[in-house]
Amino acid sequence: MGSAFVFLEASLELVPEEIRNHPAVRADARRRGKSPSRILLDDSKHHSAMKSLRFREKRGRPDIIHQCLLLLLDSPVEDFEVYVHTINGELIWINRKTRLPRNYNRFVGLMEKLFVERKIVSETTLIEFVDLKLRDVAENKEVLLFREKGDVVDFGDMLEDDVTICVGAFPHGDFFEETLSELGNFKEISLGTESYTSLYVTSRVLCEYERVRSHKDR
Repeated sequence: MGSAFVFLEASLELVPEEIRNHPAVRADARRRGKSPSRILLDDSKHHSAMKSLRFREKRGRPDIIHQCLLLLLDSPVEDFEVYVHTINGELIWINRKTRLPRNYNRFVGLMEKLFVERKIVSETTLIEFVDLKLRDVAENKEVLLFREKGDVVDFGDMLEDDVTICVGAFPHGDFFEETLSELGNFKEISLGTESYTSLYVTSRVLCEYERVRSHKDR
């Protein structure tokens, strides 16, 4: 069955309908030769337009999931599935063999294509939206949720068995109650008493996962 890494509430979405006519969005879309409905929401470009959005502090940062995925997919350990749960509650599966663009602008273009076509295929399926719930991904496995308010514990032993590892992929704020409810039962773990970036948490957890799995295989 294998383990799974799940990035929760990733700041990855197309520009929402309510701000598509904002001058900042329209100017960006025109510059790129695309419809405002087919470009990713990006705080660095659409900051003025985003002021009216709900939960704006958690949105418009696709660079976060880009960095985290590059790190995770670089790992030589391949005994885990990779999922991205978007801030709008959709679930994306990423083939472990996928080589994502390292250039951010190319990554953005790929994600925009994914949101429109719902699947990226090159000989085999590389990335696709899947009709699953978070509970489906976590089924029959212990769920480890890395959260600022979690317990500071040595979690290495927990990685010896197949687990679902959940890391938030948004810049500020906390998880929605709906997300936590959908996960079902989980253990909350913190890396320390400070606030850490998604990339740092992913790096720490991945290093420990690789260490535990390498010992297990000996």
